[in-house]
Amino acid sequence: MASVLIQRLHRYRFDWKLSLLVVTLLPLLVSLGFWQLQREAEKLALQATYNSRQVEVPVALSAVDLSQDQQYRQVFVQGQFDDAHTFLLDNRIWQGKVGYEVIVPLVSNDGKVVLVNRGWIAQGASRENLPAAGAVPGEVSVNGSIYQPVGDALVLGTDTEAEGWPKVVQTLEPQRLAVLAGYENSEQVFPYSLRVAEGAPGALIRYWPVITTTPEKHRGYAVQWFLMAAAVMALYLFYSTKEETDKSDSKQQGKYSE
Repeated sequence: MASVLIQRLHRYRFDWKLSLLVVTLLPLLVSLGFWQLQREAEKLALQATYNSRQVEVPVALSAVDLSQDQQYRQVFVQGQFDDAHTFLLDNRIWQGKVGYEVIVPLVSNDGKVVLVNRGWIAQGASRENLPAAGAVPGEVSVNGSIYQPVGDALVLGTDTEAEGWPKVVQTLEPQRLAVLAGYENSEQVFPYSLRVAEGAPGALIRYWPVITTTPEKHRGYAVQWFLMAAAVMALYLFYSTKEETDKSDSKQQGKYSE
């Protein structure tokens, strides 16, 4: 078997067109495979962070150290919802139904403003008739987890500066939404949103998956890219080490057929 392989390799002929194609494709396929492995590692780390912080004792939002990663940190904050300035985060799907996530500013007792994600609500009969999430009056104590966006959000539309409230928005950007709600002092606004815990005041349908694509799928995609790279290399070696007699035989057959 080894001798046959060595014999075949001795027949190697350089074809610059074929070689250029392989040199272009091979690094791309291999890099895509390693990129999928990197995505797998990121998803595993994110899931591990979520799992570890779900069992932590909630801390006061005012005590959070923003110089460190606070993704999924369990916190609590006391204050009042500004229900008059409610935002509806557009294009949110739950169990195949179209709806919104309800985002409401909460003014804490120490004067800070945090954008609270109360959860999902159905769209209703039409987009013109916006749903009412219901007010949460009085002072409340809200438990939840800090959410820091991972990567760029998929945006399916553009914000419209419609009059009145609630306002439909495409992305949850706390600083920008706070300004729209009248809170223009950036130091007053908490830089990340707060997703309410189950049973918290004002909680609606909570459906936030930690990861949308499982680590196993990323690993499967990586294997596919690596197999494609191996196939490209195998085909290159096969065609580069074919016997040249194949061409001469085909020419002879064509001559006889005339």
